[in-house]
Amino acid sequence: MTRKLPVGTCIGHAINSVRHNIVYAFRISWPWYVVVIPLTIIVSLVLSAAAGGDLTQNQGLAFLNNMISGLLLGFAFASIAVNWHRYILLDEVPDSRGIFRLDDKVWRYFGNIILIFLILVVAGFLVGIPLGIIAALTSLGASPLFPLLLFIIIVPVAGTIALRLSVKLPAIALGRTDFGLKNAFAVTRDSNLPIFLVALFEIVCLLGSLLLIGLLAAALNQLSPALAIAVAYVLHFAANWIITIFSITVLTSLYGFFAEGRDF
Repeated sequence: MTRKLPVGTCIGHAINSVRHNIVYAFRISWPWYVVVIPLTIIVSLVLSAAAGGDLTQNQGLAFLNNMISGLLLGFAFASIAVNWHRYILLDEVPDSRGIFRLDDKVWRYFGNIILIFLILVVAGFLVGIPLGIIAALTSLGASPLFPLLLFIIIVPVAGTIALRLSVKLPAIALGRTDFGLKNAFAVTRDSNLPIFLVALFEIVCLLGSLLLIGLLAAALNQLSPALAIAVAYVLHFAANWIITIFSITVLTSLYGFFAEGRDF
């Protein structure tokens, strides 16, 4: 019998960890943003020029742009996450050079992020294909509510699987090689509903921030479209950063609870 996750305590612990350590989170993450964001802009400009000034007119180059940007951001995320996990779990504080961590732990972390993503893609197909067949054989496929139904079914399943598998990631940050995806899935097997609720909380936070920013931008647009765009961009950036740090913290909390037997 594995431990059962207390949802509210886990979320509260993650929120407090971010709140109490926000300065350190800023220190280890923003240098990466300063490097990666200009790189993604340069890549986008180069590929836009190759596409004749409009990436939307060349699907191949648009895909390449998204892939390169995603890989750059994913690697930056891996480096930030490794430092954050080690800080929370080991009280390890890197020096200025250690912020741009590029060691084997980061590469393993990054590789496992891609692996988990591919597993989720396969799981999405396994869930989506039967639903698609049912929709094709019934009147459900013609319903405008069908995409919403897919979202309601697939996203919670994917979110739960993602969090369960991702319990391995902090183990990688600590240098463990004896705790794999099977171990992560095994120690969380009795907490599907609690983990789903944690994933749901993260999704609601993301969608809620997007809604609030959209409403604010719409209001500011009545005064100045340029101001609305600028404010929305800054707020999106800040919200994404905070949610990213919170997501890493949730993984740290889950690992500490399930793999190390810690209490919150």
